[in-house]
Amino acid sequence: AADREGGSMASRKGARPTGTDGSDHQYRMVVESKYQRVADSKKRLRGMLALQALYHACFLLWSSIPILEGKRLAPVAMLSPLFGFLAIIAGRNGVGIGQARTKSFLLAVYAFLSVVLTLLSVASAYFMRFTVPYADSYPLRLGKVFEKMFGLDKDLVSAFGQMIEGFLQIAGILVQASGAYLALQLRSSTHAKKA
Repeated sequence: AADREGGSMASRKGARPTGTDGSDHQYRMVVESKYQRVADSKKRLRGMLALQALYHACFLLWSSIPILEGKRLAPVAMLSPLFGFLAIIAGRNGVGIGQARTKSFLLAVYAFLSVVLTLLSVASAYFMRFTVPYADSYPLRLGKVFEKMFGLDKDLVSAFGQMIEGFLQIAGILVQASGAYLALQLRSSTHAKKA
């Protein structure tokens, strides 16, 4: 409430210090938009790195269906999580921890690995859909394992497995491609900030 006699505003914590009545707004520092863009890009890329880690964990679980059957894991199934792990390390170090500087070379490595992972995801989706016979597909194999272990309906579990596999294929392509795009965007924003 305004003090009627003095004409000054009082706050809940007492009288306001002089010089902070808002009239000094033209002298206050403002963060330039290029610095704000870099901070926003870092935040988005950190979120994408977390999504990539989640995706690769789910992919590894899905690829371990042969282990449930008592078989060995296919070596090819380890390529995506291996490249994914390397990409996440490069991306995390490239984006910097906290307010650390962005490392342009590591962002380029991360973007390259993310593009490779995108191509691996596309190739995996193609081969799983068009070259693997249905009798050897992971959804059907999962259905057989769950029928044997838990007595669940094989066809129902297989249908659910097909949805999971399709979701993983789409997520893999989108997450990896988005990660590459965000890394390149951050890299270009960082170069623009230096200029």
